[in-house]
Amino acid sequence: MQFLRSNFAEQLIANIDNDNGNIVIEGASFTPQEIFETDKVAFNTAFKEWWNSIKAGHLKKAEEILKLHENRDRFRSLQQIYNEGNVVPFVGAGLSMPSGYIGWTKCLKGMREEANVTKDVLEGLIETGQYEEAAQALYDAMPHDTFNEHLTNKFDNDRDLEGCVRFLPYCFTKSVITTNFDNVLERCYEDADKGFLEVALGGDKIELPFAPDSDTLVKLHGEASSLESRIITKDEYDQHYAANDGLNLLINDIAKNTLLFLGCSLRADRTVTCLKKLLQDNGARASTKHYTFAAIEIEDDQTKRLARRDELAEANIFPIWYSATDDPDECLTALLIKLAENCESLQ
Repeated sequence: MQFLRSNFAEQLIANIDNDNGNIVIEGASFTPQEIFETDKVAFNTAFKEWWNSIKAGHLKKAEEILKLHENRDRFRSLQQIYNEGNVVPFVGAGLSMPSGYIGWTKCLKGMREEANVTKDVLEGLIETGQYEEAAQALYDAMPHDTFNEHLTNKFDNDRDLEGCVRFLPYCFTKSVITTNFDNVLERCYEDADKGFLEVALGGDKIELPFAPDSDTLVKLHGEASSLESRIITKDEYDQHYAANDGLNLLINDIAKNTLLFLGCSLRADRTVTCLKKLLQDNGARASTKHYTFAAIEIEDDQTKRLARRDELAEANIFPIWYSATDDPDECLTALLIKLAENCESLQ
């Protein structure tokens, strides 16, 4: 895990003895040159001990999370499917936000300053879950080049990679699904020397059936810089999610695999709508179960949590809860490491 080795090296350098400029590992003093260029055994030994300590902390956090509600039995079922190699990650904006990319709500509100759309109108659409309509209103109320440039500035640039998304290439080595417009996943997998063989944009015609072991990144809604395949506005959604065509067919095919939703709000969006219809058409017995790591206010009454559980169940998605008062990235990291704790890449 190269990014962890880099983090460890930075910590070593930060703790250099100011008196002699040396680094101390296991009681022995080394010059920086010896550590990083000569005595690789000392570095590797110290790194493994450091990582084991870090991993133990994540696993302890995961155990705390699994004590909540029905988490442990549900996680055990997910882990069994994962160990069989049958889980495909579905990545949302929550995994890009630690790297400095903004969420969709904040992006839309920021665009309003450049459009003749009132605050009340835009926030009314957002509060009622009409994100497609909000994007359409902004698109219609400003020069299209300005709209496109705003998106490009927010998502089509390289920011420092941070957070649990760095672990994804070591937990999931095959295909990945995302609705994100940024390039975080491409860069994470490339940094881990596990680059995708293909990046498929949902606005283009993607050949079916979907192959979960094809080392493909499927960007369902395209990317910020690709105007032809990008799906943001209501008109674009309607075009690409036409009945019995386009992305509906692709999502139905992808959903034959167990999906693990990471960093996804799973509120009023087209993916959830597709999964709901799939469950209605086929019934629970013929539909694949999916999972998500989901935040819940622990202090909220049981009625609210169960209502949210039932909403997700309508799309055959089953939540493993963590506390919304905790750091979400810490919780997601802990659960990912617990899920893949027996993988050789995490040893």
